[in-house]
Amino acid sequence: MSGGLKKLAGETIIYGSTTMIGRLLNWLLMPFYIRVLSPEEYGVVINFYSFISILLVIFTYGMETGFFRFSKSERFSSVYTSILSSLSVSGFLLIIIITFSSDFLSHVLYDGQFRISIILVGWIIAIDAFISIPFANLRLNNKAIRFGIIRLSGIFSNIFFNLFFLLLIPYLIKNEFIGKPYAIFFESGTGVFYILLSNLISSLLMFSFFITEILRLKGTFDKSIVISIINYSWPFIIVGITGMIIQNSDKILIPILRTDGFNELAVYAANFKIGILMTLFTQSFRFAFEPYFFKNSDKGLSSYALIMDYFIAFGLFIFLGVNIFQELINILLTEEYLYGNVVIPVILMAQLFYGIYFNLSLWYKLTDKTYFGAIFGILGTIITLSLNFITIPIFGMIGAAYSMLFGYGLMALFSALYGNKYFPVPYPLKKILLYFVAALVLYIINKLVVIDFYLFRYLFKITILFVFIAIFVLLQRKSGIKFLKS
Repeated sequence: MSGGLKKLAGETIIYGSTTMIGRLLNWLLMPFYIRVLSPEEYGVVINFYSFISILLVIFTYGMETGFFRFSKSERFSSVYTSILSSLSVSGFLLIIIITFSSDFLSHVLYDGQFRISIILVGWIIAIDAFISIPFANLRLNNKAIRFGIIRLSGIFSNIFFNLFFLLLIPYLIKNEFIGKPYAIFFESGTGVFYILLSNLISSLLMFSFFITEILRLKGTFDKSIVISIINYSWPFIIVGITGMIIQNSDKILIPILRTDGFNELAVYAANFKIGILMTLFTQSFRFAFEPYFFKNSDKGLSSYALIMDYFIAFGLFIFLGVNIFQELINILLTEEYLYGNVVIPVILMAQLFYGIYFNLSLWYKLTDKTYFGAIFGILGTIITLSLNFITIPIFGMIGAAYSMLFGYGLMALFSALYGNKYFPVPYPLKKILLYFVAALVLYIINKLVVIDFYLFRYLFKITILFVFIAIFVLLQRKSGIKFLKS
């Protein structure tokens, strides 16, 4: 394996392990939430975080990707300072706007509830958008371990305060260890408020890690740098916004389009989170891959093809593994959430196609035809939103899941077709197709074969996974040897 690919693999493992640990720890909050919150309240939490995801992309406005692009400049300090200054101003404006409009938003979205929680959302977005650039700088300088330590510190802090506010304090109140006036004050807040407060505290903690670094910056603000970055990054802003709309519009629309919306959203979201392993894989890969291909754009196209080959194979392995052992994962859910299992295979496949789309996006980034990313994103958003409005009122959560799958799938298809025209990469299409056929056939076999005896049932399931691995090894025999020697 070449030095560049070894480095990518090593960084993917570090980013992946820290991201995986963090996401899994946060994932474990889901079974906690569905046991301490009502389904309706958990649905509100999911709804809030859907808005946060979209607004965070808007208020980062492509600066992260722009930072990678312009960081090679001799004026690195000015680039860094200009981006941080710009994000500080926009974050401050966001906090003011949300604070003054919180009462209006509360009545429009939540029947007059959660006004203070809406204000907390503004603070969370402003801080997280700001610290995205120091985190990007760590990735650029290959400081994966420090990146992971800071991320995990924030995650552990978030989990600690969730347990503190939602478990410990209620326990102390119930057993009268806390005086009545303090108990009344605490109980005036909702579970939604305390979850967002925990998030804000963890964001502030992560911010504190970068204070010294920020204070030492010697660069000056340069308006021309910000304009240049925005001119380069505006397609990525659209890509990011459209991606988040595809990912989160269902969680915003279900409460609007369904009669018992927040309850159904809670069930949908809890099962959506079962697909966390696919999201972990695609995100950890993204963290390492984006800096890699900007720094190694002179490498041969065959390396990109091989990366895609392995990415899809491993993604389909995750798809099979989660679906095959779904009944074990269901231990995390309560009985009232199990009927949402129907969305899991669809969500897993949708997330895989999103990862494929991200891999394909290298062609328009390296050729500076970034407007194609905006076009694909807009098309995907139009398709997903249209399908959401059509399917959610009729089919509910399963309609939302298929809408996301079609949105990401068509974006990947468009990118592949145009990429082949402007920046042809020799992807092993026949082999990739065989991966998909093998995975889907094995998935169907697992569904059709019912074995009552536990030991034989799980031996059969493990055998299915090994069959897929064997197929992968057979298909990789020649190319795999070349990959390892390249």
